[in-house]
Amino acid sequence: MLPENFAIIGALIASTGGFYYLYETITGKSQPNRVTWSLWALFPMITFFAQRSQNVGAVSWVTFVSGFTPILVVTASFFNKKAYWKAKPLDYVCMLAGFIGLGLWAITKDANLAIAFSIIADLFAAAPTVIKCYKHPKSESWIAYGLSTIGFSFSLLTIHSWTFQNYAFVVYLVFINATMSILSSRQVSKLEQS
Repeated sequence: MLPENFAIIGALIASTGGFYYLYETITGKSQPNRVTWSLWALFPMITFFAQRSQNVGAVSWVTFVSGFTPILVVTASFFNKKAYWKAKPLDYVCMLAGFIGLGLWAITKDANLAIAFSIIADLFAAAPTVIKCYKHPKSESWIAYGLSTIGFSFSLLTIHSWTFQNYAFVVYLVFINATMSILSSRQVSKLEQS
């Protein structure tokens, strides 16, 4: 295992994926789903504060980074009309499911349940973008998701105490980013076939 402070390096690597997506949003190449990206800003921040309340160390900053860059992406999407992706009814259903997860956390007031419900809520928030990666891979950035996967995976190497509050959200981030990278990378294969 790497020293815990190396989690910050993993967060920085993961943030390069977010900043690459930000760049592609600004240039209009990527079209973020604003519902997903707004919730991707909210849920990690809740998880971050739940982790900090349980004295989770440097790994909690990985969670913070995963929430901060979506704030920038959503903001940038309002400045380039090419970066707009129209929300569909399913997006709002997933958003509602995400908020139900938050409500369940508020009722229980347990930090580990907050993390679990944030993961569930984040998964619902991710669903529209996962579907978009599959149906419209050219509207997404496989490179950004791939860089994030590498960074979050690197952060896993710093975990010394494999407790739920230490690993759950980071493992989820590796899984969801890898899934979206793989699905949206199909645009490369389609281009090669042309």
